[in-house]
Amino acid sequence: MSGENSNETTQSPPLSFFGNSSAAFPAGSPESVALEVHTATLRTAEDLREAVRGADLKIVQLAPGKFHGHLMHAQIGQLSLSTGDFGPDVRARGVMNQNMVTIGMMLESSGEVSQWDYDVVPGDVIVFPKSVEQEGRFTGHSRYATITLAEEALADFAGGETVLQDPRYWTRISRFHRSPSVRAFACGEVASHISQLQGGAVPGSVAGVRYLERSLIEAFIMGIVDEVSNGREDNHCSGAELVRDVEDYVDSVEIDRPVHISELCAALVVSRRTLHRAFQQTLGLGPVAYLRLRNLSDVHRALSVTNPACAGVTQVALDHGFTDLGRFAAFYKRIFGELPSETRHKAPRYSR
Repeated sequence: MSGENSNETTQSPPLSFFGNSSAAFPAGSPESVALEVHTATLRTAEDLREAVRGADLKIVQLAPGKFHGHLMHAQIGQLSLSTGDFGPDVRARGVMNQNMVTIGMMLESSGEVSQWDYDVVPGDVIVFPKSVEQEGRFTGHSRYATITLAEEALADFAGGETVLQDPRYWTRISRFHRSPSVRAFACGEVASHISQLQGGAVPGSVAGVRYLERSLIEAFIMGIVDEVSNGREDNHCSGAELVRDVEDYVDSVEIDRPVHISELCAALVVSRRTLHRAFQQTLGLGPVAYLRLRNLSDVHRALSVTNPACAGVTQVALDHGFTDLGRFAAFYKRIFGELPSETRHKAPRYSR
């Protein structure tokens, strides 16, 4: 959000150590990746004009009261993430982004929300094609999040999903009213990532940043996949074979790099639905749960090494795709019978 659009734009102190990609990943290096976070305090409705990175919205306050709220813009790899909370009631109209697709999600609202003629509840997803004018009304206090990507990047991310792999799909306005369970899960995932970024708890590796990028996109498009699926059967002989293919792929990537389910679908040219069915039939759990257990094993191994220069528990967890550190510690203890800090403490020490 540019200076003329807000009364106060700051980069909060906890985030300053990764204010640009060169802080962790030298610019120009083969592994350079963007990771930037900027925050702002909203004091007038006009401060919400760039509610989404690249937007130019006309904002009209519809109800009496002091306008207040917060705004955050983050660049994570190719992905732009914007999130904010504000109140009281406003009318917003204008183009979200001239050059890229914006996918929006309401996270919370104390009143009614509408986009065009759609009634929107927390967890619903709206696709705003590039250059298309949107119009919305927000009542009460609202909290939202959006991601912005090029059509081609979204199509690449949706590998294995025939309909979504066509960039033309992302040129149409769409609204997805997902199931209550999917809405609740997606809101929780996005809110957790936002809290992570606001608190300065970020991955310290390129692989970790890219995994965070994929996790955010997946949280926005989950549910869309089921609604637009064309029912195509994927060319795999059995569930067990597909599970072995997944394990072989994960074993083939760089050591300790977390692999997201969307990467697997693109690499193996398989839909999420087929992948889930194969894991349930073969192992009795879904692919996301299985990948989480593999990542947890990698964390356990990293915390057990003797190298005193190894990163601490928080950084190891973040680099392996765990963003909710409280849930991570509880999950770790449930599987290994001890806290991650206890594993680190018991690791053999180097003697000098």
